[in-house]
Amino acid sequence: MSTDATRPRLKWARSQRFRLTVRGEEGLRAWKLRLAEVQGQGKGAFDAAQTQWAQGLGISPDDTPTISELAAAPLRVEDVERSFADLGLSRQAVKDSLSRLYDAGLVEPAV
Repeated sequence: MSTDATRPRLKWARSQRFRLTVRGEEGLRAWKLRLAEVQGQGKGAFDAAQTQWAQGLGISPDDTPTISELAAAPLRVEDVERSFADLGLSRQAVKDSLSRLYDAGLVEPAV
């Protein structure tokens, strides 16, 4: 994770959108390649691949859906939360994921 003390704190303004950084886009491409490699090998292989990929980026495997969701366009916390409504993810869980992704340099506030 980033230890850059000059990195600004995240602001959780209602209208704030988040987007992938170049590093985030590269990380997502790497995830898609890894996913293709383990496709058809079962849940154990998927879980191991996801954990290994996430650890390499300094994030939680639980952040994979969030980074994938941000691939298409910058989104607000509410947009991401709505996307995962069926999974029962809370707003706080979405914010926690975005914070980890931000700290790892994979997402940034969209201007």
